[in-house]
Amino acid sequence: MAYPKFDDPPATRANESRKLDPVFPKEAWRRALQGVLNRVVAGTAATSLIFYGTSAIASLGTGSTCGIKIGNSLMCVINGRLGTSYTQDNLYLPAGTQGSNRWVKYLVAVKHGTYGTVFAGNEGTASTKALLPDCPDGYCAVGYLEYATTSGPLLRIGAGTAGAQCRLSGAGAGTNGTVIAWVNLQHMPMDEE
Repeated sequence: MAYPKFDDPPATRANESRKLDPVFPKEAWRRALQGVLNRVVAGTAATSLIFYGTSAIASLGTGSTCGIKIGNSLMCVINGRLGTSYTQDNLYLPAGTQGSNRWVKYLVAVKHGTYGTVFAGNEGTASTKALLPDCPDGYCAVGYLEYATTSGPLLRIGAGTAGAQCRLSGAGAGTNGTVIAWVNLQHMPMDEE
């Protein structure tokens, strides 16, 4: 039979350390599951779960004055609740600056009964190095814009003033790049590549 030595740490019966989950993996899994389960059910914000011939995509595009446009009203499941979100023109990009010769993927997400919000991913030196940001709690990802700057930085004013520096195309101070792709999503992708 083994006996404790004089320099052994005191024995404890506390179980707290066994009940602590590693925070990062648990949070990562929770966010991943929420991203997949929060999804677009139908376009046109229909009131029935039977949809024939309706387009279940946001139909993202360039806003008429600036930013991004959501072309279709949507019916979405968010955290198990069924609800609708609206069409909107001129969704502002988040405030900040996208550097010259950089790629960014801008996630468009919606909440029930509200308009969309745009979130910026990281800057990358190539399309494959620019990743989508996490979809925030209580939102449903409906699509993203991939934008590459080619002739200078893109200054994003963010919510506030609609103007030249918020434009994605046409003449103006914020048109130093190119829209690479508009991607409509049914839910947040687990892997973009």
